[in-house]
Amino acid sequence: MTEIVEPLLARGYVDEKTLLGCSDQEVESLMAAQGVATLPARYVEFLKFGGKNPYWLSQDGEWDYGWLLEAKEIAREIVVDDYEGDFAPFEGAFVFQTHQGYMFSYFTEDDLAEDDPTYSIFCGYQPIADSRKSFTTWIRDLAEALPGIVELRKSMYGVWKVPDLGPDSEPV
Repeated sequence: MTEIVEPLLARGYVDEKTLLGCSDQEVESLMAAQGVATLPARYVEFLKFGGKNPYWLSQDGEWDYGWLLEAKEIAREIVVDDYEGDFAPFEGAFVFQTHQGYMFSYFTEDDLAEDDPTYSIFCGYQPIADSRKSFTTWIRDLAEALPGIVELRKSMYGVWKVPDLGPDSEPV
């Protein structure tokens, strides 16, 4: 993760104080909360590097530590309550991001032991989508997009402050 984030730090797009990583115990708590025995190595690396509150990288979706403790239950509500679907195919999965109560991104049960798997996306009545990119590629894509997002916000609001309050924070 350092090689992805270092250029953003050097150019002032990310404030080092916002890089909060999860402890080993917190990673274990996430696994227990979602009922999985392992997680992809690169995802664990991300969690420990700056994934406890990852809104420094992207405010799209909900994916901070506190949210992830409940993410699988939220995904269950999305599938079962909102779309009257069967949650059985997702029981062994790990949900690493939800988005506005209608979609979520996850690693399938088969992907959990891989170092850097692709991930899948549930989005309402649409067929399950395979991202066709690895988790690390997705993080790299977010990092590459961040300078453009920062510059856009600067042009709209006059200043940019690296967000650290999560998806509900006010733009500054």
